[in-house]
Amino acid sequence: MSTHPTWNDWITPSFFRIRVSMAAAEKLRRLPADEQQKLKEMLEEIAEIAASTPVGLAHAWNTSFNRPLLQLRLRRTTVRYAIDEDTRTMSVEHVVTPEDGIDGEGDPPVGKVG
Repeated sequence: MSTHPTWNDWITPSFFRIRVSMAAAEKLRRLPADEQQKLKEMLEEIAEIAASTPVGLAHAWNTSFNRPLLQLRLRRTTVRYAIDEDTRTMSVEHVVTPEDGIDGEGDPPVGKVG
């Protein structure tokens, strides 16, 4: 029997911290248990990959050093997050679900445009 993730801050096995905003955590808790578990696993896998990237190379492609929001999609749910390699932190900022009335790209669903 799987349990629901708490969606509080937690540390991965490689000591990468995952932080979730209160608004994002609230939306994540409303998802079905299997979807919550899969999203948590996916976020941890991304954090583990980020943890293995040397800090000096992590910013090589981004000359402004700002933190763009990245997107993770599972079914019709989009999780927007940022990674800071210097502090070894992944910050989940926003979650967009079908109940928000917009699709994962931020557009109104077909039939509700107008």
